[in-house]
Amino acid sequence: MLRSTKHNCSLATSASGSAGNHTVFRTLAIVVCLGLTQSCAPGFSRGEPENFPQEFRADAVIVDGLEVHYVESGIRSNPLTVFVHGTPGSWRAFEGYLRDPRLVASLHMIAVDRMGFGKSAAAGPHPSFEDQARSISALFNRNESGLRVLVVGHSLGGSIGLRVAVDYPDDVGALLVISSAISPQLSRPRWYNRLANLPVIRWLVPEDLTTANAEMMPLAEELAAMEQQLRTLPIPVTVMQGMKDSLVAPGNADYVEATLRKAELRVMRFPEIGHFLIWEQPDVVTDEILRLAREIPGDSQP
Repeated sequence: MLRSTKHNCSLATSASGSAGNHTVFRTLAIVVCLGLTQSCAPGFSRGEPENFPQEFRADAVIVDGLEVHYVESGIRSNPLTVFVHGTPGSWRAFEGYLRDPRLVASLHMIAVDRMGFGKSAAAGPHPSFEDQARSISALFNRNESGLRVLVVGHSLGGSIGLRVAVDYPDDVGALLVISSAISPQLSRPRWYNRLANLPVIRWLVPEDLTTANAEMMPLAEELAAMEQQLRTLPIPVTVMQGMKDSLVAPGNADYVEATLRKAELRVMRFPEIGHFLIWEQPDVVTDEILRLAREIPGDSQP
């Protein structure tokens, strides 16, 4: 009886400890999710809603055997602007811009679902900026304007947009980089990124957030890999930075001014704005998109 009682007590202790561990892991997972979802767009949802806007055109290209989904609007013969969302996210981050009457009348616009997000093929995370840039460059064959392309990126999408410009200089004519990490020194993973990278936490966190975290972990290294090329980038570049951004260090604006010495650089600082200035200042962003589109050389101007 004593032996049996001891055995039962051992089982009870083990079960209690297991339940306690599960509670701890779930709590950690919730904390990690809260940290990771700070970068989500307002109203961000997992999966595409069914009410797809009728005025948009949707299609996909195949890159390295994977489908990359995109949505376009505007006039195809006009200058092409490609929008690149952050992490996590989808093309819908730029839905308001694809509807904007001034932009629709002046531009041909494409908003992409980056690899691993939206309706684009997942096939695991794709943290390589080189791979992401290659998938975005595949959209350039939609350009019918005879002009080079304007790339607009928000958050990680702006960081990747810089790599697109570096890797495809004959195709990219101007850049708008909004609330984006650019400095390697200011872009190290945060505590919740490191915690979310633990196997047991990855198992508990939703897939889109683990994909986002997998992109953030090597961010500093990806930025460092293109630092020298950025110093000689010769195109018009506008960087917009909210000075109350809690996700991307406002010091990135200073870094850009010290680094992009060859670019036709414009840095716009917003003293009272945080990370989501693309939704808080849409008129300012739209004005800058149109200005940059006019800076791209060519006979046909928007």
